[in-house]
Amino acid sequence: MNDSSACIPKSKLIKISPVKILSSVILSLMLLVLWSCSDSGEPKLEGCTDSGACNYSIENTHDDDSCTYPETNYDCEGNCTATVDACNTCGGEIDDVSDCCQEGQVLDCAGTCDGDAVADCIGDCNGSAVEDSCGACEGDGSTCNISYSQIQEIFNENCANCHIASTSNNLSLSNYANIMLGDSENGPVIDDTGDHTISLLWQYVNSGFMPPGNSNLTASQINLIATWIDEGAEDN
Repeated sequence: MNDSSACIPKSKLIKISPVKILSSVILSLMLLVLWSCSDSGEPKLEGCTDSGACNYSIENTHDDDSCTYPETNYDCEGNCTATVDACNTCGGEIDDVSDCCQEGQVLDCAGTCDGDAVADCIGDCNGSAVEDSCGACEGDGSTCNISYSQIQEIFNENCANCHIASTSNNLSLSNYANIMLGDSENGPVIDDTGDHTISLLWQYVNSGFMPPGNSNLTASQINLIATWIDEGAEDN
């Protein structure tokens, strides 16, 4: 067998360093690993990777600077995480509700500066409860001792044309004595038992016809007269 290497002059032989061989092997392995990873099919999910952000997802692998964060004193759902002050401000420092309005403004019962909400007689803001003729909240006019002056004031305001300036049916409502005299046809108009339902005076004002026209007494005024009669129709 012929030795072909014997035919090549020693000056033509290329000497390869073992270090170069080792470097080539390492480089090849690195390229192989990179190629394997890029072709492995694993997804590259871009998004927020900060666990303290509102839009964080554990599935994100690459941060794309899209993280969003809640406002100060609030969580990601918009809930206040701090103390609410007197002005209902999250994280505020005002303790007195009267300091919530600007100078010259007044806080109404609903907490609105310069608002028009008003509390009723039992304290409900914009409620419908009212005082009766005796000054009792949501009363029916039977809870207090009625003064005759209150009754005469009703007659003066509503019955003057027929029963004070003149005496219609000879019934004068100008003063206590005349009222107790009654009228010329029926006599006393107030029953002495103190029962307003059988007293002609109450029947007149409760009929819807007295005073005539569109000046009927209010329910509160009628209840006031009824209570006065029930309490004895005194000149007090």
